[in-house]
Amino acid sequence: MPDPREPDPNRDVPMPAPNWKPEPIGEPEPDELPDEAPLPNPDENEEPPMHATF
Repeated sequence: MPDPREPDPNRDVPMPAPNWKPEPIGEPEPDELPDEAPLPNPDENEEPPMHATF
């Protein structure tokens, strides 16, 4: 077992800098978003469930 006071040459090597740059993620414009109406919550609906109506 190595002496813990001695530096480990494999661990103490600095990490190389990345050779790529991250690309920022662009937010879509509000007018480009799809026109989707939110579905009503069936638990908050006064009507009976669709599968219960005949």
